[in-house]
Amino acid sequence: MKKRNITFKTLLVLISLISYTIHADATDWLTGAGTQPNYVLKDGKKVKNTNTKPHLWGFIQTGYQQNYGDIFLKNGINKTPFSMLTPNLNSQAGFEINRARIALRGMIDKKNTINYFFMLEFGEDGVTKPAGHSVGNYLTDASITYRGIPYANIRVGQFKYPGSEEGLRAVFASNYRNFSTAGSQLLLERFLPNNAVDKDTNGFYLASPQVSVGAYRDRGVELFNTVSFSKKIHFTYAAMIGSGTGLSSTNASGSPTYYGYLATEYMFGKGKAFYLQSLKLYGWYQNGQRKLNNTNYTRQRYGAGVSFYKDVFNRGLRLGAEYIHAKGMIYNGAKDMDSNPNNFYWGYQIAAGDQNLANGGYFNIQYYVIPKKVELMARYDWLDRLTNSTTGERVFKTTTVGLSYHFKGVARIDLNYALRGATAPGNAKAQKVLDKTGNLLSIQATIKI
Repeated sequence: MKKRNITFKTLLVLISLISYTIHADATDWLTGAGTQPNYVLKDGKKVKNTNTKPHLWGFIQTGYQQNYGDIFLKNGINKTPFSMLTPNLNSQAGFEINRARIALRGMIDKKNTINYFFMLEFGEDGVTKPAGHSVGNYLTDASITYRGIPYANIRVGQFKYPGSEEGLRAVFASNYRNFSTAGSQLLLERFLPNNAVDKDTNGFYLASPQVSVGAYRDRGVELFNTVSFSKKIHFTYAAMIGSGTGLSSTNASGSPTYYGYLATEYMFGKGKAFYLQSLKLYGWYQNGQRKLNNTNYTRQRYGAGVSFYKDVFNRGLRLGAEYIHAKGMIYNGAKDMDSNPNNFYWGYQIAAGDQNLANGGYFNIQYYVIPKKVELMARYDWLDRLTNSTTGERVFKTTTVGLSYHFKGVARIDLNYALRGATAPGNAKAQKVLDKTGNLLSIQATIKI
């Protein structure tokens, strides 16, 4: 144990020295969200950024969805939440304002040593109405980053934790209306109150949500930086200690959640932000505890992936793949808690014990058939949930195809059609319910203000 501690401390010292001696200004999600750029373009020239004026911006995502699944009722209970539209789970088709966010960011001083980022959500999603329950929350981000020391950036507040590429990515940049199944169920954390009911004395807790979904965020302090070994090769690291409460300060277990992230990126030398042409390899880890019925349960997640974007035949080609593993606190789906067949009252069920395991991931490909205008896409994703249980295991497989028409910048219209299937390998009774799963049509417009 002592040798491991020495090795870890040595690694931190080496990283710190590298950060100090090598100029860091790579474009990545951690740096882009947590800091202001050191340099900007002015009159076609790259100059040092000294602008302390606050930058107000925002975006809206609105559209239409149609779920083609069937509804199965038993004793007035809807057994098919997967056939309903999120977040309200009360209809199968409808128009929506999925996200409407406004943000303020900037730097306090001309030396760019203190940065800030604040964002509010006014749309209807898991932040404001998890499972159809209004929680009165609008705040998604509120953080301060200190950059005045040579070793690293220090970010404090509420913000996206270092982790999955799907979670770190700016949501307005994604051409997919919905997250992958593994991302949604294993990482988009649902929180239950401490008095949640242990449904069957086997550690399967059920309750209606009282706070927002985690939204790939937590409250805490993060140490991060991106360093450039050359113009081509960049390295990013991040370590965070969080409260493990997502967008809330409630239901704390009294112990922190730890996050770690490492990535290396090879730059092809063109583009910026989401359109930076590069090849990136990354890995991440998170571990903490959650409290239910006055008992602390372990929640562990880790994953690794690759992302690639480059012009091929003068058209952008994007590839991506990620694997996710989960242990403990496995989201086991939404459950109707109202036996009245005319009403749906949804709660979340969590398989809390650390014997509960799951894994999943995705493969993605996108290609511009008309440069900067028309983009085709296809994503295959899967989730193998509760692999430790013969009767409880569920396997979800989804292939999403679609196209995007781009106007200017991130302004575009996305058309997605998801072919969905689910199986219960060891439970014929559950399979009859899963057979009600249908495909999902999504049309979404994104406008950045």
